[in-house]
Amino acid sequence: MDSKEKRSQKTRAFECFKTPKTRLQVAFELNILRGNVCYYVDDFRRLETIAVVKKDRDPLTGHKAEYLTTDTALFPEDNQTRLFD
Repeated sequence: MDSKEKRSQKTRAFECFKTPKTRLQVAFELNILRGNVCYYVDDFRRLETIAVVKKDRDPLTGHKAEYLTTDTALFPEDNQTRLFD
């Protein structure tokens, strides 16, 4: 995989996470390896451009999974800044 294709996959994954989805859902939707999606999610977390919206059962596997989003309007509120208010 060349760097142009990798950049394209990462961009498509970022756009796909605009609505809350699991990593596996994104992998199936974009037809890319789940390992690649996990790698991109790690990069997005480092840049603070993705957040966990909820933890629930994955519709594809039935196992517990994180639903992630890149839509900042859906990011959960950070309660740590108001802990002692």
